[in-house]
Amino acid sequence: MFLTFKKNRRGQLRPYWYGVFQRGNQTKVVQCGRIAGTPPASGLASDTGDATFEHSRQRALAALSEAADEHQSEADQEKLVQKIHTLRYGAKVETVPLTAMATRWERLPRKRKCSPQHTEKYRRIFTRFVRFMETHAPGVREMGAVTEEHVRTYMDAEAARGVSNATWNETLVLLKGIFRRLEPYAGAWRDYLSKQPTKDKNEFHREPFTADEVTAIVAAAEAVPEIKPLIITALCTAMRRGDVCRLRWREVDLKQGFITIKTSKTGVTVDIPIFPMLRTELEKARSGREVKPGDFVFPEAAALYAENPDGLNWRLQCVLERAGFIDPAKVEHMKEQQAERAKLAVLPPDKLRERGLAAIERAAITEKSRERIKEIFTRYLDGQTVKAIAAAMQSSVGIVSLRLHDVERLIGAAVVRRPELPAVIRGATLAETPEGVTRKNRATLKGWHSFRTTWITLALSAGVPEMIVRRVTGHATTDVVLKHYFRPGREQFRVALQSAMPKLLLTGDQDRQAEAIKILQASTGKTWLKDRARAIQLLSSP
Repeated sequence: MFLTFKKNRRGQLRPYWYGVFQRGNQTKVVQCGRIAGTPPASGLASDTGDATFEHSRQRALAALSEAADEHQSEADQEKLVQKIHTLRYGAKVETVPLTAMATRWERLPRKRKCSPQHTEKYRRIFTRFVRFMETHAPGVREMGAVTEEHVRTYMDAEAARGVSNATWNETLVLLKGIFRRLEPYAGAWRDYLSKQPTKDKNEFHREPFTADEVTAIVAAAEAVPEIKPLIITALCTAMRRGDVCRLRWREVDLKQGFITIKTSKTGVTVDIPIFPMLRTELEKARSGREVKPGDFVFPEAAALYAENPDGLNWRLQCVLERAGFIDPAKVEHMKEQQAERAKLAVLPPDKLRERGLAAIERAAITEKSRERIKEIFTRYLDGQTVKAIAAAMQSSVGIVSLRLHDVERLIGAAVVRRPELPAVIRGATLAETPEGVTRKNRATLKGWHSFRTTWITLALSAGVPEMIVRRVTGHATTDVVLKHYFRPGREQFRVALQSAMPKLLLTGDQDRQAEAIKILQASTGKTWLKDRARAIQLLSSP
């Protein structure tokens, strides 16, 4: 244990004493106060300076002795804790770096493996917490050093960020779980997490579609062919969005008329009858293609789901808007756009192209700008979207839209395609946030999960037994009787479903008579009794 000097980059003596001492295999260096008086001319800390300098040396030695004793006390405490833990549990206390929280959480044993989507979501939560600690408590690098104040401040910051109570609870429960299992002695768990209750949820349930709304949605989906088969699959199977997009041909048995799939969320294997409307879409998806059992039924949707799931939400939103599900604010905006268009002349396509190009030619702009506006205008009249034009010309959507409106002003005629209001406005897709409730985003009332809610609601309302519904949806709340004893045959709950579900889902492009004929034509000597019963049931159902 000794005192020393330090110099800065310019070789000048720093005005502080530094103490050095050894603790185990580590060398500790601590600052021990300012240097006073005149240092020795030799520049060595061991040499003698004036009286004031020597007085500062004594103060520094006292500070060094105190620091060494403090470190010794901490070391002794740690050794004692390690000894007690080793005697009690047979192993030393393991420290967990904050940066390793996500990795250690993934390694924890659990009953069921988390899906990739949930794993990624939890990683983001851990990343936000670690970044918060790096900003607000940079000296804390291990989970064991996280205190009540740290976690409380973080959870308050999450609430101030505008997350819903459900998201706040999810973060709290995740932190509770990892601190309880990895650092139960930390102040974060002992003084806050173990005592902090969750908040009351402001739940917004997905609303089911009515039969008329389903008809309108299917009709609107005709204009978006890449999304129509996904909507019909969701409507006819009650599968979640991810399971629909990742459906593989090995899970589809068109001959027996069933989809057998292990749900991604609950891990339950379910059997789902293939209604004729869905069969039509599946046969279209297979038509003209050589498919392998491991291939995706909807490969484009699977790729989009893996890359950008929100892209599917946006496409569905377009379909829902065509069917009349539009928020009031957007309805007013669309009305304003229609009013603007009404003030402009409407020209035939050839006349519009001719007048537009002539106006661009006369405009007082540079030649380079003239050529770019001509290209934008021509591409747009040829049917390209604003987004496609922006991508092709390496420009922004805003610039392309601005140039088209410039041409519109030059010729006084409508150029920009403005969305038409649907004949029937059926309501909003997003819920209004109640007064006094903080949410970063508005809750969704009508979306992909609404198709699942619709299927379940229609089935239960039509009298389909709850146990059969659970066999199809794969809910994790299945009771012991359902899990171990209730195993109705496939044909039994196919008949129950087909006799109760709406005609829209059952008929598709084939009427009941054609379906009955198809069943009878495929009948054999062994199956004719069963096939006859199916045909009679199909033709006699209301």
